[in-house]
Amino acid sequence: MLYQKEIDDSVLIQFIILYTLSKVDGAIPYNELINLVLDNCNINYNDFQVALDNLVQTNHASAYLEGKHSQMYEITQKGLSVGEFFRSNIPVYIREPIDSSVKELFMNERRKNAVQSAITPVRRGEYSADCSLFDDDNTQILSLSLYAGSREEAEKMAVYFREHSEDIYSKILAAFNETE
Repeated sequence: MLYQKEIDDSVLIQFIILYTLSKVDGAIPYNELINLVLDNCNINYNDFQVALDNLVQTNHASAYLEGKHSQMYEITQKGLSVGEFFRSNIPVYIREPIDSSVKELFMNERRKNAVQSAITPVRRGEYSADCSLFDDDNTQILSLSLYAGSREEAEKMAVYFREHSEDIYSKILAAFNETE
């Protein structure tokens, strides 16, 4: 639930941004950072932007372009130290919604990357489809290497695995759990 009172203390806003960046695994796109902070805190956009710019200027956060249009932000070691020291200055009713939103954001990212497949050459003109399935904690729970013969067949297998990974996984589990 969004804290209703507007937060206008520029130092607290910077602590909130540092806290949010510290909870993110690596760099985060600008639009996702805005969503994480502004969706969970009642902060004026201009105050947010001034605080973020100040953090970059003071080397508590770094900003860089990824591609042509994607501005990325990441906490620096200096920012981690300061953020951890002043973490207790951020009220729990602000930290908890941010924690929840960060967890949800990265859970969705992990789920997108949970099913992977690749085409691997076996011999000249022969290929296999290497398929992997990961759980929400990024632990590999299934790995299959299927000889396909031609590259076209390997590609078909890889696509089929990506589209039907849940069914394949449950059928494999069922096959290993069959009792005669």
